[in-house]
Amino acid sequence: MGRAASASLKAARWSELAILFGAVPGALAAGWIKLPLMPALWAATFYCLWRLRLDGNPGLGLRGRPRVAPGEWRRLLLTLALVTGLLVAAVRALRPEALFAFPLHRPWRWALVMVLYPALSALPQEIVFRTFFFHRYRCLLGNGAGLVVGSAVAFSFTHLAFHNWVAVALTLPGGLLFAHAYHRGSGLLFVVWEHALYGCMVFTVGLGGFLAEGTLRLF
Repeated sequence: MGRAASASLKAARWSELAILFGAVPGALAAGWIKLPLMPALWAATFYCLWRLRLDGNPGLGLRGRPRVAPGEWRRLLLTLALVTGLLVAAVRALRPEALFAFPLHRPWRWALVMVLYPALSALPQEIVFRTFFFHRYRCLLGNGAGLVVGSAVAFSFTHLAFHNWVAVALTLPGGLLFAHAYHRGSGLLFVVWEHALYGCMVFTVGLGGFLAEGTLRLF
């Protein structure tokens, strides 16, 4: 690829990055775009899958045995246990009435969230913020810390659409965890399960109301 073609490609990718992960989430957060967040997420996911296919990269690593780096499951479970303990303590101190209120008072709705969250929310988010983001913007951000941090910041910034600082505060470190795991080569399927475990834990301990909208609000 010539220098001019490379510069043109990078300019197009920067524009795409700014629109998809800056302008669109900002417009949703400001209320300039009136669209429920779940349909918006799936519209973004279909766009990302289409672009990946055009790029000749349709494989998402969802078939066959996942490539999980040594010790990743142990790291995941230990970190999840530590974070769960910290969040339980925080909810108990700041919102004791919300601690485990969702599974205790609305068990059927809680069970439905536990079943549907991995496929309907964690999977599309990881396609967009990990598979697509890493593939499309590696040429801009490099293949190291910049790419990982960029993925996490984009993930967190998008959650401004929930109109609360808790959603942003939770998703920035979460995004770093998921991006690090993906960058280490654990594969999409592993990161989807990691994301799903953290998401289900957040809903269970009493913070899910910060990550739901409209008729999905839990409390």
